[in-house]
Amino acid sequence: MTHYKRYLADGILPLEPTKARKIKKNLTKYTLIDGDLFRHGFTHPILVCVNGEQCMRIMAKIHKGICGSHIGGRSLALKAIRAGYYWPTIREDCMRYAQQCKQCQQHAD
Repeated sequence: MTHYKRYLADGILPLEPTKARKIKKNLTKYTLIDGDLFRHGFTHPILVCVNGEQCMRIMAKIHKGICGSHIGGRSLALKAIRAGYYWPTIREDCMRYAQQCKQCQQHAD
């Protein structure tokens, strides 16, 4: 996502030709507003692009929930998207997060 943000802000593409083509091809899905990157979703008008620690906090907050529901990975990813967040590896990260949850493993035992 950094490449998209850099290209939209400064017009700088990566030196690697395949990455540069991919960015140009997918650029219509992204927009930059006040320095923040957003992605146009198919079912949702606009999603905030997040990364790093933000992803972990979002997954933890949704997974544990107000009632401690500890939802599964697929549901976690869908809820994060419905809440308006996006990152490229959202589905894989949510599946991994749900599988590694210690409280979920204790309830299963």
